[in-house]
Amino acid sequence: MNGEMPNTANIIAFRAPQRHKAVTATAEFAPAHSGYSDLARLVPGISDTPYFHNRSQNSELASIPISSDLRPRSYLSRVAAELQPRFFKRFRPSMLAPALLDAMLIIVVFAIQATGAGPSRSGILNPATLCTYLAAFFIFSIGEDLYSPRKTATAENGAVVRAIGWATFFAILPLAPFGAPDTALAFVAVSGCSLFVLLVVRSFWRVLCPKNNRTRNVLIVGSGRKAKQIADAIHHDPTSLRLVKGYMAENHLRNIYGPAMLSRISREQFIDEIIIASAESGVAELAAAEARRNQLDVKLVPEICAESQPGEIALEIVGGVHLLNIHHHHSPQYGLAAKRSLDVALALCGGIALSPLLLLIAIFIKLDSAGPVFYRAARAGRKGRKFICFKFRTMFPDADATKDDLRRRNEREGAFFKIGNDPRITRIGHFLRRYSLDELPQLWNVVLGDMSLVGPRPHPADDVSMYKIRHLQRLDFIPGITGLWQVTARRDPSFERSVALDVEYIKNWNLWLDLRILYKTVGAVLAGSGV
Repeated sequence: MNGEMPNTANIIAFRAPQRHKAVTATAEFAPAHSGYSDLARLVPGISDTPYFHNRSQNSELASIPISSDLRPRSYLSRVAAELQPRFFKRFRPSMLAPALLDAMLIIVVFAIQATGAGPSRSGILNPATLCTYLAAFFIFSIGEDLYSPRKTATAENGAVVRAIGWATFFAILPLAPFGAPDTALAFVAVSGCSLFVLLVVRSFWRVLCPKNNRTRNVLIVGSGRKAKQIADAIHHDPTSLRLVKGYMAENHLRNIYGPAMLSRISREQFIDEIIIASAESGVAELAAAEARRNQLDVKLVPEICAESQPGEIALEIVGGVHLLNIHHHHSPQYGLAAKRSLDVALALCGGIALSPLLLLIAIFIKLDSAGPVFYRAARAGRKGRKFICFKFRTMFPDADATKDDLRRRNEREGAFFKIGNDPRITRIGHFLRRYSLDELPQLWNVVLGDMSLVGPRPHPADDVSMYKIRHLQRLDFIPGITGLWQVTARRDPSFERSVALDVEYIKNWNLWLDLRILYKTVGAVLAGSGV
């Protein structure tokens, strides 16, 4: 490759990936999946084989029902698509959580104003008017594409102003013939307060949750002018959420190990999408076939793009370059949006309800030993992205510096680190760990979107560096405070078993499974099973 493409995937040290046999210790939890690639990206809730077809009645996991396939029937999907109004086709599952947050903020503002308003003005702040106001706000929000992650801060603020303005107009309109001018002004004042709150919260949220956490990792197949053109277009497009992770030249893909190499690079770089920028049809077919096998999205840069309407062809324009969508691997977007909404609601309610306990724990930590109350450490999240994980401090302040010296005493297998009677743990730390109270500050990580209530546990960067390539599959899902491993095999020392449970959880995920795990987590915490 020439100097124009500095991120070309290195194939010097490439070795063809080997198929790893199922580990005996994990057999009852994770039966072998014939034909399943250890390199394939995991899609939540989509399993490639019937789940637990041979599980025994005595299995620890038998009490947690897991749906093997959540994909809707194709006939019902087609009927629903035809009956759905065109306007609502603009609604995307990712809008659900931010829309619910906006609704909560508006309701809080109306409730405060209604409580403080006098009898003459409190009549317009009734539930019927509020419902009309919310309905109008969300209709115009969808029309303004308010919840698009591609919007700049200025465009998003403008969309909020227009949606609030039109919602105010349509909410006041039915009341105008019956109300006095001062009542209309009071309603406008309440609406203005709602606008102020929404803008402030959005400004605060942009600082806490930058958009780089929502990027899609891209691998470009091709080495010519077209490959560089699409890379430059992605880089210079301010609305693009794509991140080019590397290139793969045509001659590398034509090699006997080319398809396997593409799979390995895709796994190691957490690739979401393959963009084919090559004129060679054979290369395009190879790349598309391997991408489909690994459940990756595929887009093609066409040689010639007509000026006419694309019709049924899914066409996207990035920085003036046309991309033809030839394959899109579907995921349970509505289910994941519901999971995110449930996470935010439960985390906020739980944080408020447990605030006296959190304060009490903080006081005991300060009285027990010198040092900060909270422990902040980098963890590997979804797609290996680093985030700061919050916990109550259970060790002495210099504990991380002595971790490498204690590794020879590690009682866990693989990329785990845990020792009994850890000398770094404080007196109050033993109690907090036994009842998992040290994990409570991670509710803030859930609100920020770095974690979920249920998912694979996030590991430190030094532990992740010890992963084998098949272990990276557990990073396809957002990490959680609790998970399937915590409620079934928490004291099991095998790292392979924990990974097998994480993989099975991701492949067979659904909301009902999350609720069952949360229910079992309460029992495990009360029993003091933490270590």
